[in-house]
Amino acid sequence: MTINVVLCTAPNEESATRIAHELIRAEYAACVNILPNITSVYKWEGQVEQDREVQLIIKTSAHAITHAYELVCGLHPYDVPEWVVLNAAASDDYRTWVHDVTKTTKEHS
Repeated sequence: MTINVVLCTAPNEESATRIAHELIRAEYAACVNILPNITSVYKWEGQVEQDREVQLIIKTSAHAITHAYELVCGLHPYDVPEWVVLNAAASDDYRTWVHDVTKTTKEHS
């Protein structure tokens, strides 16, 4: 069994920290890393844009992923937040921890 690693950018550390704390509080993620000061180059409304952003790396389980996405969309200031889900192999101990931390998500449905 794998875990899900989600990439999600935010416009600043305040927004990223709020999202991370809410994901952990709701038990929709086991861990969120916040990497400040990344540069993103992307196309938006026909123009090439470049911005400083903050990268969130969210570790969660398959049964929590939809709940996590809905929470992030409700908190995120962007019209279209980045939400890239990667299925990742993990050590047995780490995978078990991620699944144990997010297991109560089923009760939140």
